[in-house]
Amino acid sequence: MTLVVSRKPILAWGLAIVVFPLANALLSLAARDALPLFLDSILTAVAAAVLGPWHGLATAILTNGWSEALDGFPGVHLPFAVCGIATALIVRAFVASGKYRGALPVSLCVGAVTLANALLGALIAAFVYGGGTRMNLDNIVAGFALFTDSVLTAAFLGRLPINLVDKTLAVAPALYLAVIKAEAETRGRASTEGAKARTLA
Repeated sequence: MTLVVSRKPILAWGLAIVVFPLANALLSLAARDALPLFLDSILTAVAAAVLGPWHGLATAILTNGWSEALDGFPGVHLPFAVCGIATALIVRAFVASGKYRGALPVSLCVGAVTLANALLGALIAAFVYGGGTRMNLDNIVAGFALFTDSVLTAAFLGRLPINLVDKTLAVAPALYLAVIKAEAETRGRASTEGAKARTLA
């Protein structure tokens, strides 16, 4: 399935521009009041891993656009598109390197995405919104703020464990799908070469 989609440009771009961003935004908004998770980058990671870097970037940016629109344009979602962009670039870098199979590479990718998102999110929250973003994470950040005088530190520490769980849910399935796609491509090449060999024989 992943191989079929990646070989159909119109379908791939339709997913990256419309389906994936809208699904990310709806999932994130649905979970906002129930879970201390973002859940807005699952399909961003999938797009980057399976469809390509530009598809991942498109999904990342448009996810926040959809979130902003569906939430009534509160002005708190668009700046965080930077976090989605980081997710897409890091996941794609691991896939492009060929080092994305096995527990260690997956853990390293999750760690890199987690740190990038926690740091970027904290910088945006601290310097653009003064620490509060009117999201479910604010209570956790406020708890850390009791132990530090730095809004940035509180915003980072509050985001770190949340992002670890959140980005594991995004990165691990994306890399698994990348493995499935690579194996399908390998089987396809082997089948083509075998057919050619039989023809020549």
